Amino acid sequence: MNDAEPLARQNGEMRAATRRFRQPDEATPDVSILIVAYNSAQLIESCIDSIRSGAQRHSCEVLLVDNGDGLTEKLVAQAFPDVRIIPGKGNIGFAAGNNMLSRFARSEHLLLLNPDMVALPNSIDILLDAADHYPGAAAWGGVTVDPSGRPDTGNAIAMPSMTEFLSVAMGRSRIGSEAVKGLEEDARVDVLIGGFVMFTRAAWQELGGLDERYFLYCEEVDLFFRLRGRGYEAWRIAAARGQHTAAHGNTLSPSRLLYRAAGTMEFVRTHWSFSGRVLAAFLVWIAAVERFLAGKLIGGRHPHLRQLGDGYRYVALHPNYWISGYDPKSGLMAKLAREPLGQRSC
Repeated sequence: MNDAEPLARQNGEMRAATRRFRQPDEATPDVSILIVAYNSAQLIESCIDSIRSGAQRHSCEVLLVDNGDGLTEKLVAQAFPDVRIIPGKGNIGFAAGNNMLSRFARSEHLLLLNPDMVALPNSIDILLDAADHYPGAAAWGGVTVDPSGRPDTGNAIAMPSMTEFLSVAMGRSRIGSEAVKGLEEDARVDVLIGGFVMFTRAAWQELGGLDERYFLYCEEVDLFFRLRGRGYEAWRIAAARGQHTAAHGNTLSPSRLLYRAAGTMEFVRTHWSFSGRVLAAFLVWIAAVERFLAGKLIGGRHPHLRQLGDGYRYVALHPNYWISGYDPKSGLMAKLAREPLGQRSC
């Protein structure tokens, strides 16, 4: 062993010691933070580092499962000794990953935190304060912002509706166009962002957590739909802010939009009538075709339209992949297993 090795080990231990977050003095932490990672090595350090400043007044435990190539798990094990790493079972999806972590969590509050989310100072404390301030709720979520601190389009999440499908097919999302409005005050809402949201364990367990039929996208929408059906409230907390790198920075990835279409259709298939499902599928497809053609026809003069058209190409050209949602036999995952489209970058 050379003389540099003990020094390197010592420096590593010192760095790890400075990256610990507030642990409970008793057996039960104030909040259990659940992180489902997928090839997130470039983002995970910023995410976990942010927890220390996000939860300065409350104790927490952090649980992580790596659904990807294992590199994220290795990095976290070395850099963050306080994180409880739950052995992965392959790419089981966001819903199944969070459900698995919740079974190991000890707190009565479960905070879902995406690996591409950075909790801004005191944001986790603020969510826990909100749980006391709005005790009739089952969930409390934050507002996501871009690097400049402005609320981003990720806040434009809503229950699927025929009105929204029609507005998107007509060229502009009714919800998306109002994404930055009404975010300066706490508000009771239908849906909260799944990457930065805290639930009571009681409500989570009553509903069985996230529906594991959803591999990716719309799983939180489904859960909030079911929570509302049981009479639970959900509150968006204006002062709880998280900086989000949506889709690992690639919001118009063709695979991301393909999975999003499948998630939307899984919700529609589960909760809507047959005629509603048919019309919804048609409107989702028409909206994708419009964007794909716009990119092809005038994308040369408008770079954003070119990117938009390229992003929607799978949804527009392969409706048979997403129209059945995540049906085990005819849905997206089954189709990709039989005939991959060549994309795995969501």
